[in-house]
Amino acid sequence: MDKLMLYHGTDCLFECIDLNASKDKRDFGRGFYTTTISAQAESWAHNMRN
Repeated sequence: MDKLMLYHGTDCLFECIDLNASKDKRDFGRGFYTTTISAQAESWAHNMRN
């Protein structure tokens, strides 16, 4: 079975997913967004700091 690498854009460490910490004004509402593109996740993390 092939592995799928997913990236999450954040600058915070976490051990579990807490949807209460997510913002609800995102493209698809409250959630835990991931991508297969590391540069996109880095961009998300940068945008979270601003």
